[in-house]
Amino acid sequence: MLSWKTLQKAAYRPVPQRMRCPPRSKPIERVTLRFGFLPAAFCYDDRVHRVSSIVWIRDVCRHDGDLRYYRVRCTDSSEQTLIHDLVTGKWYQQHERGHLSRW
Repeated sequence: MLSWKTLQKAAYRPVPQRMRCPPRSKPIERVTLRFGFLPAAFCYDDRVHRVSSIVWIRDVCRHDGDLRYYRVRCTDSSEQTLIHDLVTGKWYQQHERGHLSRW
């Protein structure tokens, strides 16, 4: 039989700490913004990538914060996925396995 004390201990859950960065991603050194929120250029691996167009934008709401994903096409004809942590304001580049055209 469960007592009141065991139920109180089981109901307590500590608030999860914020993840340091989203899964499978690396921090971006600096990002130039267009209109104050759209990425225009970013520096990753000591190379500057200029964004020519944005393919799609997706918002993800999680228990430890909100993330906004940008799938961008760069001027060198490569496609990258950028992640903006809306709580901390930090940007990340997602490591991709193979070709990812849609999410």
